[in-house]
This record gives sequence, structure tokens and C-alpha cells, in this order.
Amino acid sequence: MALSARLNASMNGGGLSEAQLRPFFAALCGLILLAGLLANGLMLTVLGRGSGSRGQAPGPLLALTNSLMVNITLSDLAFLAYVVPVLLLTFLRRAWWLGPAVCTSSQSFNTGTMFCTFYSMVATAFLRYTAVAFPSVVFPAGRAARLLLCVAMWLLGFSVSLPNWLYQKVVEEGKEEAGSEPGPACLMLLGPGQTSCYFALLGALAFLPFAGGLVLTFTHLGWLLWGPARPPDVQQHREATGLILVVLVVFVLMWGPCCVLGYVAAVGALPDTFPVFVATSLCTILAYSNCAVSPILCFCLSRPFQAGLREIFSCFTRERRVLGHGGAAQGLPGGERGRVGAPGGL
Repeated sequence: MALSARLNASMNGGGLSEAQLRPFFAALCGLILLAGLLANGLMLTVLGRGSGSRGQAPGPLLALTNSLMVNITLSDLAFLAYVVPVLLLTFLRRAWWLGPAVCTSSQSFNTGTMFCTFYSMVATAFLRYTAVAFPSVVFPAGRAARLLLCVAMWLLGFSVSLPNWLYQKVVEEGKEEAGSEPGPACLMLLGPGQTSCYFALLGALAFLPFAGGLVLTFTHLGWLLWGPARPPDVQQHREATGLILVVLVVFVLMWGPCCVLGYVAAVGALPDTFPVFVATSLCTILAYSNCAVSPILCFCLSRPFQAGLREIFSCFTRERRVLGHGGAAQGLPGGERGRVGAPGGL
């Protein structure tokens, strides 16, 4: 307590206050929203055109992993469209002012879409591992199978959010400090024992088994791909495995601090001080920014996605050139006329 008091006094003594930081944090949320919508929109366009699979052998594995990438992108877009704007609005006032429906649904969508994204990444890693370790396995990759796989990820994700739907409520919360007034807060109404049980089950059932499986999976994949007996198309498998591993590690690192602080706050061990407000706000913003960071990582680390991005901008440039010539492709060879801007035109 003495340390918190000294930190609070030192930060307030520097001229900072919660009222001054709230607009700054809201602006950060706005940047995440814009960057995330742009990055995920480009990712969805690349995947929709099939450009992200350029240079890779077509097959069931590619069809399934591309469907999971679309699933991750849609989950991130849902998160950006609803959860991030709600966080932005909550920074505008100290008390909860968005009503009970938004309180329950936003926190449930937060948990549901986060775990939907995580499970989709896990499924992608397991599919890649199966293709490398058991190359004779034939994946069912029809449209129904891919749709069932994606729907299963959403059902798993939102099954984890069921306690939020049941217990996330708006309550009046008072404060002990002199001069402060009580105000509504969006909280999960669980007792201390129920809270500990909830987080224990959340870790034991929803996260740790999959995290442990990922550790074993990537350990064996590393041995298979960099060991003496290497499978065919080893370079392609290495690049895809490295991308999945980086995206998963970044996901866990960005969401980890927010989840830890959420647990500490839920059990009532987090004091209501200015440094704690800053720490929790920054950790929450860091976690929420992952939905914008993940597609950027894919564009930076994957050559097929980079080629798809170049194709999109190249087609856009050529379309502007055609429009600049009155709608006719006068600057292009005769064989190229009529194909400007077509998917896969490069």
C-alpha cells in the first residue's frame, strides 16, 4: 500500500491526471480501430482473391488453412466493429454509461472473439503438424467441411463466454475516498470462491490443454522440419510454421498481461489508484491492438501474402491509369485490354 501511495503521488505530481489521460487512451483506441479495419480489410481481400496462396501447392491443407485465416480475419473484424468502439467510449467517462445490454454483450463478444481467434490459430497449427507428421492423411476439405470447421471455432469461442452472458451486469459501485461519488460499473457478479473457480476452469479447460498441445506440436515440428529426415516441400512448411508460431506467440504476449490483471481485479486484489488505472488501460489497449497487429505480421512475414498485397495495389494503380485515359486501356498492349483489375491478373 505504501508503494502504491508513493507511485500515485509521484505520477500525479508530474502533472498527469486520469481526466487528462482518458482522451489520450480513447485516441489510441481510435488508431487501433482504423489500423485494424484497414489491415483486416486488406487481408480479407487478399484471401478472397486467392492471392495469399500464390506459389503454394493447391490441396486440402491449403483450403482448410485459408478458411481458418478467413475465420480469424472475420473474428478480428467483429472484435474491431463492436468491442474496440465500446472501449473507446468507456474512456470518455469514469463511470459506466452505456447501459446493461452493452455491458453484457461487449464483454461476452470480447471473450468469445478472442477465444475464437485463438482456437482458429490452434487448429491451423494442428493441421500443419498433421500434414508434416502424417503426410498420408487426407483431409476432408469440401465446402461443408470447411464451414463446419469454422463454425466449430465460433461455438468453442462463445462457449467460453457463457459466464459473461450470465453474470456480467451493471452495478452501482461506491468509493471510499472523500469527495468521490458512486457510479455504475460493468462487473462480473461472482463471489470470491466462484471467481477463483471460474478462472481455474478457464485456464484448465479453455487454455492450458491447447497451449500444452501447441508446445508439443511445435517441438515435434521443429524436429521434423529441421532434423535429418525432412519431408517434401520443406521450405514451404518451414515458412508457414514460422508464421503460425510468431502470430501465436505475439497473441499470447499481447493478451497475457490483460488477462492476468483481469484475474487480479476480479478477486479484489487490485487497488483503485492512478498507477493501476494507467497499467490496466495500457494492458487493455495492448491486448486489443493484437487484432491489428496479426494481419500486419502476416503481410510482413509471408511472401504469398506480400505478393497478394502487391497484386491488389498493382491492380488499383492500373485501374486508375485506365480511368485517366477515359476508360480505355490505351497504355496497355492489345492482349491486356478488358482484363485490367481482374483477380489474378498479374
